[in-house]
Amino acid sequence: MPVGNDYPPDETLVHLTGLHGVSTAVRPLAGIGIRKRCIPRGRAVYPEPSRPGATTMPTHLSRYLFEPDSVALVGASERPGSPGAVLTRNVLAGGFKGDLFLVNRRHRRVQGVPAFRHLSELPRTPELAILATPATTLPALLAELGRRGTEVAVVVSAANSGKTNRTADPYPALLAAAKPHGLRVLGPDSLGLMAPRAGLNASLGHRFPPPGHLALIAQSGMMLTPVLEWMASRGIGISGMVALGTGIDIGFAELLDEFADDPNTQAILLCLEALPVGAAGTSVEIARSFLSAARAAARVKPVLVVRAGRGGDPVSHQSDAVYDAAFRRAGMLRVQSLRELCWAAETLALDLPVNGDRLAIVGNSRELGLLATDTLLAEGGRLARFSGATEAALRPIVPGATPDNPLDLGRDAGRSRFAAVLDILLEAPETDGVLMLHAPNALVAVADGAAAAIEAIERYRAHGGQRLGMLTCYLDIDNARAVRRRLLAARIPAYDTPNDAIRAFMQRWRQQRNRIALLETPPDRSDRFDADPTVARRILRRALAEGRELLSASETSALLTMYGISPQTAASASTAQPTAPVLLDLAIRMVVDPVFGPVLLLGLGGGAAVLSDEVVAVLPPLDPVLARAALAQTRIQRLLQSADAGKDLLDDAVLLLVKVARLIVDLAEIVELALNPIAVTATGVAMGTARVRVATAMAPAHGRLAIRPYPRELEETLSLPDGSTLWIRPVRPEDEPGFIAGFAQLSREEVRMRFMYVVKELTHADAARLTRIDYDREMALVALRQRVGQAPGLCGVARFGHGFDRARAEFAIVLLRDATGIGLGSLLLRRLIDHARRQGIRELFGEVLRDNESMLKLCRAMGFTVRACPDDPGVMIAALPLTG
Repeated sequence: MPVGNDYPPDETLVHLTGLHGVSTAVRPLAGIGIRKRCIPRGRAVYPEPSRPGATTMPTHLSRYLFEPDSVALVGASERPGSPGAVLTRNVLAGGFKGDLFLVNRRHRRVQGVPAFRHLSELPRTPELAILATPATTLPALLAELGRRGTEVAVVVSAANSGKTNRTADPYPALLAAAKPHGLRVLGPDSLGLMAPRAGLNASLGHRFPPPGHLALIAQSGMMLTPVLEWMASRGIGISGMVALGTGIDIGFAELLDEFADDPNTQAILLCLEALPVGAAGTSVEIARSFLSAARAAARVKPVLVVRAGRGGDPVSHQSDAVYDAAFRRAGMLRVQSLRELCWAAETLALDLPVNGDRLAIVGNSRELGLLATDTLLAEGGRLARFSGATEAALRPIVPGATPDNPLDLGRDAGRSRFAAVLDILLEAPETDGVLMLHAPNALVAVADGAAAAIEAIERYRAHGGQRLGMLTCYLDIDNARAVRRRLLAARIPAYDTPNDAIRAFMQRWRQQRNRIALLETPPDRSDRFDADPTVARRILRRALAEGRELLSASETSALLTMYGISPQTAASASTAQPTAPVLLDLAIRMVVDPVFGPVLLLGLGGGAAVLSDEVVAVLPPLDPVLARAALAQTRIQRLLQSADAGKDLLDDAVLLLVKVARLIVDLAEIVELALNPIAVTATGVAMGTARVRVATAMAPAHGRLAIRPYPRELEETLSLPDGSTLWIRPVRPEDEPGFIAGFAQLSREEVRMRFMYVVKELTHADAARLTRIDYDREMALVALRQRVGQAPGLCGVARFGHGFDRARAEFAIVLLRDATGIGLGSLLLRRLIDHARRQGIRELFGEVLRDNESMLKLCRAMGFTVRACPDDPGVMIAALPLTG
């Protein structure tokens, strides 16, 4: 990564390995960079250490799981119905081109292939081992594989089965056997893995899909088997499949990182039951890692998730709302069933372009069109409203009155009529997608409709059309399979029912909308308040010192007032009703979820609370953009927007959520909060009863949150000798306009020198990715300089990013001309090093041009070792160990 200094800027091609969950080559400018190309994360910048030091360098799972040079199957068998026999058959039939070793302690041949009786007999160390042996043998086998230098072991066996003691926890023994040697473990009780490009089917699955671009991750492999069956039947391929099983070591977060970096993966499908619930703090750490990895992946490719375990009792319903909030916050798209996941997989596999929710529906049955319309509206979509130009073009073709959406072409509509109409609708700017419905009848062959769709989409693409896609639904059961094959070959998705097609279209739009929301810029710190957490904490600690867990009415009033929450909250259950008419009663509760930590639950309040089970969950911290997104498409939002108040009451509810979230972020002692009712009136919101319960905090406030909040502790103010002031603080989403403005000030030559090609502008998406960062796996410190009588201006940025395991972080420092001569380069680098060390990063490294002597000198002065990059003679690698 290029590293700047206090001198004129140099030119360096940079490799970002962890900044956004995808390895990216960029040209940075004042902390600004734009993505140019992806580089596989497994490509080492310099040689990895020898095996004895393996714990200092991360194992690249994608390399050893999906591209191993050698595989050992321990427990290979011929016994019918045994896991070993199934694994042996699948591995042999997969076509794996590397070295394959079968291990069976009794037989010299298994299923006609030579076998070894012991691991010690293997001619070489397998990179990947598959274990299908009794639970009692697992610790010894893992220890032996670790000693030999095997990288990853997939444990298909259940760890607690057979004659083992079911009251004992078997997992520590497995980790104790593997961890000292750096051996990674997938499982136990895993269905295995599939890597079609390598011809590796090390799974208990019934079907082996062809190579493709969808990745599948699941806890229970049996949940994946119907999905794999469906995909294989339709010729949809996968880039990889992993079933976690118990997941004692390798988990969702690490695999999300790997598939996010994989250039062969275009979308990721998750089948999730629940994240593990462990000791205090452990669960939230797992949730934080999961959300960080999911958010990083969702910023670069679609991530869909289906979750089992939604029950009918209030507790499980609340838990499901919290998972909904987590998925939404990470930018993932939740689907409600395996059927929806399968249809979504098809639209993703075919890369259906959908950039809005306006759908044109055309078919040979008015009734089918109306049914599809009902589903579209129920799903929150819109019928495209044809423009005058579109109507004029359709009128000579469509029989009857003025063409309208849904469009009925008549039961005798054949190939030419469908094709002519589809040509018009695909080019219509008021549409975001076209759904073609075909009901079978004896007047027209079903194949004619498919031919029309293929002809129309091919003409559209030939003219450069990429704005919208086409979906089809053919209800002819007898001919559906043949028709679908033709359509899939033309990259047109085909569905069994209109409902399936509509939901797939809306899923695709929601996924796009989620990605847009991840990059939306909030207003300039409208959620900042003057609350002093130190003063607020005194109120809580005084109550705890007096042995009370509930705050008094006056204490509650003082606390909420500090955070800008309406003084009417103050009181207690006896608070007087507001004078303005109450339009709606709401309620906000804060509970500590066992997985995700503190969560805010917004629902109807007062008497309406018992009549509604709709609860919107949000995870702190919040800004107005995130709070508004949480309320989008909910009944609460519709009620707020429909209230006759002459103003947008939604803004008041959003701001209240942000304020309450800030209170929760600051004060770890608050373990329960309830505001009910919250009276929504034409003049704002006013609280009725407020209840706050506290407990002694055992860790910092940010430690209990699933999402790392803005680290205010890194803010710093310095006075410079010339009388100007230097502010150093973490980057915030609101900095995006400043990044774009800084780029706009550069001359064409300056842009070319820094980016090696001309970039006309820094786009919103590029700048948003660099300013809306995940503080748990990235850090960007911005330096702003203010001279007397002038507004603060950006003068430098230092950043680093790392992956799941925090082993190594790649850094960059870039300065503008306004920063020269004040030692800002060493100042920022020193603070970056200190923060990386506190975060547990084991090594900081960066790429520097060989002729950038000033930067190399700075790195050496700061203790970095500098060596040549083996892949580029013009680049040097500066590395600094932070541990040991």
